[in-house]
Amino acid sequence: GQGVDFTGLEQFNNNNGLMKADKNYRFPGNEKVFLGGDVIRPHLLTTAIGHASIAVEGIHDFLGGKKELSKRPKVDVHHFDQIRKWLESGHEYNEVKGQDMGTSERKDLLHNFEDASARHITKHTELFLGHFPAVSRNIRDVTVLDKEGALGNFEERLHALSDKAVVDEAKRCMSCGQCFECDNCVVYCPQVAVFKVKKKDNPTVGRYVDTDYSKCIGCHICADVCPTGYIVMGMGD
Repeated sequence: GQGVDFTGLEQFNNNNGLMKADKNYRFPGNEKVFLGGDVIRPHLLTTAIGHASIAVEGIHDFLGGKKELSKRPKVDVHHFDQIRKWLESGHEYNEVKGQDMGTSERKDLLHNFEDASARHITKHTELFLGHFPAVSRNIRDVTVLDKEGALGNFEERLHALSDKAVVDEAKRCMSCGQCFECDNCVVYCPQVAVFKVKKKDNPTVGRYVDTDYSKCIGCHICADVCPTGYIVMGMGD
């Protein structure tokens, strides 16, 4: 983290070189001051980005004339909102209530969209492990110090992975339940029912493959060859 320069802002200093903030990341007692990042407490860059995201919502409400800002949930999670991107791109979106048995004729549904924070990770028994050979983790080296070596030692104890090790570790990801566009369902479908969506013909957001349910015979091959367990076959009504 970075030290805070309170020159001209001494009234905000909590005497520990930091600033206080409420759950909306607004300074207590001053409704016009929002803050985030290391000025609250030194932490990760992603933490600061999360602070800023929440603070922006508070600023929006404040400038919109709201006297009371929106109450924050106990578990305050921010994630990529693909439906918002869909609307920003000029598409219409109608909320679908209940199970939708097919999307081949729908133009307002997103392929591979879901709130991952509300989804159970796919069990290893449902993964097509033939795609995932056993590869050992890339473990970061740790320097262990004795009490004499610790005094006056400000070197990093937890060492970063090399560029190659970072790439190798990323390749170990099995995308638990998420489509990563491997094309297996398209390649192995015996009825040619699963097909790639051509962007020029159907300019959608997020849609990669689609299914022609007039051709699908429910053979389950697409689900069997899906490496991540993303495809779940239904038995119909």
